[in-house]
Amino acid sequence: MDTLELQVQGMSCAGCEQRIATVLGRVEGVRDVSADHSTGHVRVRVGPALADRAVLAERIEAAGFEVVEGASR
Repeated sequence: MDTLELQVQGMSCAGCEQRIATVLGRVEGVRDVSADHSTGHVRVRVGPALADRAVLAERIEAAGFEVVEGASR
């Protein structure tokens, strides 16, 4: 499994963390999501059907948050 890390702006509470986890959990290939609103950090573990970073960013932004470019690994 690979891990993608994204920096997300706009999370302000545990509800925001849950919203991102729910949205990304519906993407094919995503196995686990960990979001931390205090740091703006989102870690996504993806399986063999590797989820594309662009798709993850698109889903996060559709949920009302902003992915900071250049802040992923």
